[in-house]
Amino acid sequence: MTAEALGIERQQLVEALDELLSAERAGAQVASVSLDDATSEVQRSVLTQVHRGEADSCRRLRECLRLLGAEPGHDRGAFYEKCMAIADLGERLALVDRGQKWVIRRLEALLEQVTHPQIRDELQAVLRTHVVNSDDYSAQADALR
Repeated sequence: MTAEALGIERQQLVEALDELLSAERAGAQVASVSLDDATSEVQRSVLTQVHRGEADSCRRLRECLRLLGAEPGHDRGAFYEKCMAIADLGERLALVDRGQKWVIRRLEALLEQVTHPQIRDELQAVLRTHVVNSDDYSAQADALR
């Protein structure tokens, strides 16, 4: 696909999508592993929601990469190690929310450039998931600590 068809250079888009995929994979694994540390229903609910959203985002980003003829990477972002190094689940969840906001900023910047309709649709769905998750975290932050 040409830059004209995408709104951005193909390789630049592939790299951005692969970076996001690594981050999403890390987030999904953090949420999954952290469920063992949850001590309240609120924590379990938020972690389950984050895990579902991250897993769905991984699927969507892999689909975007395949549309571009690129092989999705298999890396797990360093975010996993950063999160899991935090023993206190409330503090870990705060870092997870900062990760959600990082993804939101990256997606908003990417969406300013991408013109391919199907890729835009997938990225907008990933963005909506992260906005909902971050908003839910903010609304329940006190109960999550």
